[in-house]
Amino acid sequence: MALIDIQHVTKTFVVDRDWLSRPVRQLTAVHDVSLSLAAGETVGLVGESGCGKSTLARTVLGLYPKTSGTIFYKGKSVDDEATGRAFRRHVQMIFQDPYASLDPRMTVEDIVAEPLRNYHLERDKADLRCRVAALLEEVDMPAEAAQRYPHEFSGGQRQRIGIARALALSPECIFCDEPISALDVSVQVQIVNMLQRLQHERGLSYLFIAHDLAMVHHLSQRIGVMYLGRLVELGPSDALYHDPRHPYTQALIAAIPRPDPHYRRHDVLAGEVPSPLAPPPGCVFHPRCPHAQERCRKEVPLLRDLGGGRLAACHFAKRGDAV
Repeated sequence: MALIDIQHVTKTFVVDRDWLSRPVRQLTAVHDVSLSLAAGETVGLVGESGCGKSTLARTVLGLYPKTSGTIFYKGKSVDDEATGRAFRRHVQMIFQDPYASLDPRMTVEDIVAEPLRNYHLERDKADLRCRVAALLEEVDMPAEAAQRYPHEFSGGQRQRIGIARALALSPECIFCDEPISALDVSVQVQIVNMLQRLQHERGLSYLFIAHDLAMVHHLSQRIGVMYLGRLVELGPSDALYHDPRHPYTQALIAAIPRPDPHYRRHDVLAGEVPSPLAPPPGCVFHPRCPHAQERCRKEVPLLRDLGGGRLAACHFAKRGDAV
C-alpha cells in the first residue's frame, strides 16, 4: 500500500469573472494527475517553469483546494476529517525561497517551535527549547542560532532552518519544492547530502521537485515529468534518464550540459511553452515535438503502461524502444 496515492487530481484557477461573479475564464494548472509515493521512497518531479509541479504539491497538501480528484493517505481519503488531520501533520513541505518562507519578525526558536505549539506537543518551555536545539543540530546548525532572526543568516542556513521546521512534527514524508534552486552550487550539494542523511536516519519519503534533471536522477528512485499541467512520463530513475520514451523527456535530457567539447545536442526544444489559458488541441506537446504527426494534433494521448513500471503519454512510445 502506498503511503500517499494521488488519483486524478485537477486544479483549476478562475482568471476572470463576469459582473455576477460567474467564472468566464479558467486556467487549468494541474490536469488529471495520478502519482503514488511509497514509504522511504524519493519520487522526483521535473519540468519547465510553469508546468504545474509546485501547484500539484501545494494542492495535494491542501494549500490550494483541489478542483477534482482524490488523495489517499495510507489507503484512506484525506477528505475524511481524522485522516486529513494525520496527513497534514505527517506530510510537511520545504519551500523554494528561504528568504520568503521564514517570518522575519520571529526568532529561529519560534519558527521551528511553531508546529510543535500548533499541535500542543511540547507544553513545557524548557522541553520546547531542548527540542528546538536538537532539531537545529540535526540540520547542522548551532543551538545558539535559536535566539537569532532569519535576516542574520545566509540562504543556505535559512533553508536549514526551514528543514528543521519541517522535521519538528516527525513527518513521514516531505515535499521538497525546489529547495536548492536559490542556493549556490556548493551549498546545494551540502543540502542534498543532508536530505539524504535525514532520509536514511528517519526513513523519510520525499517528493523532490526541481528543474535539474541530473540532480533528480541522483536523488530519486522514480521520476515523473510534467508538461503544461500534465504528467507525460513516469518511470524508474535510471530507466527514464538513460532511455526516455517521451519526446519532451528526451529534449530535457539532451539539454543537460556535458563536459565534452565534441558533444552535439539533439532534440533541442524550439518555441515556448503554450499558454495554459489556451492549450493546443490533441497532444499539448505537439507544437514543439520533432516527431509530431497528424494524429498528435487531433487526439489526446493517454498515459499508457509501457511495462517495467514505465508510463508515457505519447501515441508512438513503444515497449522496449524509445520514440
